[in-house]
Amino acid sequence: MHDAIAARMRKEILDEVGALLRDQLAADEWGRVLVEVARPAGTGELVVAGIDVEDIGGDEAKVDAAFGTESAALPLLPVLAKATEALCGLAGVAPEDVQGGTFLHLATGGFEWVPGLVHAPSAAFGGAWDAVVAGLHRKRSAREARLTLSACERCYVDVERESIAFSAAGKVRAVAHATLLGTYSLPSRTWAWGGHSENVPDRARAAAAALVDEILERDIWELSTPCFQVDEATAWALAAFVCDRACAEGVYCSRKDDGLVFLLLRDVREA
Repeated sequence: MHDAIAARMRKEILDEVGALLRDQLAADEWGRVLVEVARPAGTGELVVAGIDVEDIGGDEAKVDAAFGTESAALPLLPVLAKATEALCGLAGVAPEDVQGGTFLHLATGGFEWVPGLVHAPSAAFGGAWDAVVAGLHRKRSAREARLTLSACERCYVDVERESIAFSAAGKVRAVAHATLLGTYSLPSRTWAWGGHSENVPDRARAAAAALVDEILERDIWELSTPCFQVDEATAWALAAFVCDRACAEGVYCSRKDDGLVFLLLRDVREA
């Protein structure tokens, strides 16, 4: 499907659903609603299996009334299921893989949607977001000015030895100490900390776990949750947050067909 057509269809769905959320589910009182979907055996039809509201900043009584058992939410559930299925299709993900979607009520008054059940970020992580992402960009620019890694054609990673080498024209140009940080699955839109990965050697897993364990801010739920759904921008922000707290030199991201692998870089130097 052409990108412009998909964007138009997406906007039409969000405009329609947004009006219903505002009129029937007190959307002016909250920031996001997580819609979990499933296909009951034998039916093949997608249904809403659960619904959760977060970021309540307005009248909680209105929210309670809207989402109560005998509420306006019940007749709206089939509409939310159909909208979620359509939006998943436009995003190129399977509803069963991402378990549903999250409708975000924007400060501008409109609505956005992301695949997966994406919970609100913790206050500490959300508050640091802009600064750590900007810091990561500055580190990348400084590293690029010094080593021009973007010109390198290949890289070789050894997660067990925590090493990475960048090469161009068949010659290694730069090396660095690289610790597995986490992975991001594109099919399920899921972030997983490297310290909990069963698919890497014990030594690499221990080094990855130590990165998170050394962060003192323990009121951040993202750090203590092994695996959770986020969008790609949040995955980058999580990597940037750890990079900032570890005083590392940057983050390298290896992009594969089914997702991303994030490595924390230290001691980046010419070979």
